[in-house]
Amino acid sequence: MVSEELKKKLRELAAQVERKKKIEAMLECLRGEERELLEHTEELKAMLSAEEADVERLSKTTITSLLYSVLGRKDAMLDKEQREACAAKLKYDAAMGLLEDCRARIDALSRERELISDCEGRFKEVESKLVQLLGEDLRYAEPICRFQRGLGEADSKIHEIDEAIAAGKDVVRLLESIEDSLNRAEKWSCFDIFGGGIISDLEKHSHLDVAQADAELMQALMSRFRTELADVRINPELGTINIDGFLRFADFFFDGFFADLSVMQHIEESIESVSNLHAQVDGALSKLESMRKLRLGEKAELERKMSEYLTNA
Repeated sequence: MVSEELKKKLRELAAQVERKKKIEAMLECLRGEERELLEHTEELKAMLSAEEADVERLSKTTITSLLYSVLGRKDAMLDKEQREACAAKLKYDAAMGLLEDCRARIDALSRERELISDCEGRFKEVESKLVQLLGEDLRYAEPICRFQRGLGEADSKIHEIDEAIAAGKDVVRLLESIEDSLNRAEKWSCFDIFGGGIISDLEKHSHLDVAQADAELMQALMSRFRTELADVRINPELGTINIDGFLRFADFFFDGFFADLSVMQHIEESIESVSNLHAQVDGALSKLESMRKLRLGEKAELERKMSEYLTNA
């Protein structure tokens, strides 16, 4: 029936209207993140240039390098500067990768928004056609349109929460991988302390390499999770969902493996940091699951009311 097709279309367009609102919120979130990342990458670029200049200064004959040579400290200072330059390079590369990912998502969402840019106008057009088709009795036509609009909005909200949950679960899986790599590195580090030799040292750093790659990817996944949470309406009784502070996670993660602290100490600190982040994401997912149940209940109640209305109309 034509009226059923129009009802379905109205519901779809109502969902598109909600999706457009969500895209606007996501773009606002991402543009704020882009500004923060631009500022951060400039800071890291300056730090990297300074560290590389320090390495170059100590690598060639200068007054400073000669002074350290006389004092017998040149090799130690050069090693320290090289380690700090490595840490600065890793942090800069991680931040640049995150910035590129952020910009790619801005472009993708902007294109999606363009495709549904006229959804409000199309919604009104279909709504008007449906009212005309259902007859002159607006007491019947208007509630039908209202129910379809409400169901479309409910579909969109549930879909938003599902996407946020999926993004959060991606983060959890990667955090578990990072935790596993760090725990393995910790075991080999303990073995290394008691004379494990080159084999234990290679194994330890192999697991740290995996943790490093996962840490860079984790930042991108956490960014996606935070973006998916944009404009998700939180019920007051569930409290707030806050996962801020992750953008500079790599700064902490990479620093310690090149600093004067023991690698063992920094592995332990990293395990604690990742564990805390894991708990934070788990808490956010728990609230999202509760929200999903509430939204499904609201949708079911709306469908019940519509069925009851159609039966009595």
